[in-house]
Amino acid sequence: MVNYTTEMTNPDILNEKPTGVRKKRALRTKKILLDSAMSLFKEKGFDAVTIEEITQRAGTAKGSFYTHFSTKSDIIVEEFWAIDAYYNKYSRNLKRYKTARDKLTAFTRAQTRFVRDEIGNPMLKILYANQTVQEGTNNIIVNESRFWHSIICGIIREGQENGEFRTDFPAETLGRWFNRTMRGNFLDWCVTSGKNFDLVEEAVEYCNMFICTALEVKEKEN
Repeated sequence: MVNYTTEMTNPDILNEKPTGVRKKRALRTKKILLDSAMSLFKEKGFDAVTIEEITQRAGTAKGSFYTHFSTKSDIIVEEFWAIDAYYNKYSRNLKRYKTARDKLTAFTRAQTRFVRDEIGNPMLKILYANQTVQEGTNNIIVNESRFWHSIICGIIREGQENGEFRTDFPAETLGRWFNRTMRGNFLDWCVTSGKNFDLVEEAVEYCNMFICTALEVKEKEN
């Protein structure tokens, strides 16, 4: 039987509940601001949207924006971290594949399918356009603390350890080159607006036939 008297007078419980409620409310407000901002970016373009418009769409006070973000660009950064969270979640599925090559191909397929179907071409254009002009620490697109970088480096390192991939360069260097070239597929998809360019098919074939081939250990010629 629950001791209601104890619960009501326990200072830890009294302090915990309001904190939990405030945290949930803050997260809800942040999500509404994010969704409102991304919606407006799609409609008007990043530069044309003001913070006041974002808060009006979200139905919140203008000051609430600065509780969660410093600038509009912070919203772009937040969106990239959301994409990265998906990569991290998917990476648990990679253990079903036996070779490093298969893991790189499978990850590339899942990655590009998510970007194509969940992010979409118009939004990726906005994300990439912002990153090309954003200076300083918010260049998350090339941030090597992202899961994308660590996942790719981990797969390549595994391939090096089992003799599948070349070892004349560190896994971190090869991972950096892998991601740098893969971004070219995303850029081409943006430039072409996805017309006559299936992101998933192009990226998977590019990964399998070009990058993985370059990574594999070559047999010595007699």
